Amino acid sequence: MARKRTLLLLIGYGFAATLAIFYGLVERHSLFVTFVSFHLAVCVAIPLLHGWWEKSLQEYWRLAWGLFEKRGALFGIGLGLLFFTGILTGLWLILQAEGRPDIVRAGLESWGVNRNWIGLFALYLVVVNSLLEELFWRGFVLQRMLRSLSRVVSVLLTSFFYTLYHLIITTALFGVWQGLLLTTAVYGAGVIWGWMKGLFPSIYPTWFSHLLADLGLALAVVFWIY
Repeated sequence: MARKRTLLLLIGYGFAATLAIFYGLVERHSLFVTFVSFHLAVCVAIPLLHGWWEKSLQEYWRLAWGLFEKRGALFGIGLGLLFFTGILTGLWLILQAEGRPDIVRAGLESWGVNRNWIGLFALYLVVVNSLLEELFWRGFVLQRMLRSLSRVVSVLLTSFFYTLYHLIITTALFGVWQGLLLTTAVYGAGVIWGWMKGLFPSIYPTWFSHLLADLGLALAVVFWIY
């Protein structure tokens, strides 16, 4: 019964992440509100409160971070470079459509992203966002789901919730069909990172890979949209 209750909580946390993004971007049209509601309230507060409730906060941090492994880190960097290249290529192709960069920029500006601090936004996206997402999805949610479900189901379900809120972002900026295409790619990345977590238990391989993927996205925003 305790495991079932924990599993239902984890599913609730997955939907909470999407609701946080929806509230920040769709309801409030504010990137700052989104960062507070998603990064602080979901990615940081939920694992800490859940760990305190389980009386396993120390175990959570141990499982989430793990020990640095050179082989795993190199694997993550190599995979991240592939993602980096694929993201830049894909976005370059999408942004070739006439007027597309202007439409995406208008969407970002409606959320409060302007030229004056685009570099700071890019740095936050690359370093902080990638770390907090990995700590939450692969370091917390996935590890807890593995206690009740098989690894395959846990990875697929975690990746689904990780992908769900990206659908809001991509469809808002790129339209329905391109948004669905980009979200499918996000789901694939989530599955790969979940699989990597089984090979390399520490945070570093998936974080390095995620960081490089977000770097590709950030460079596209800075140089091709702004």
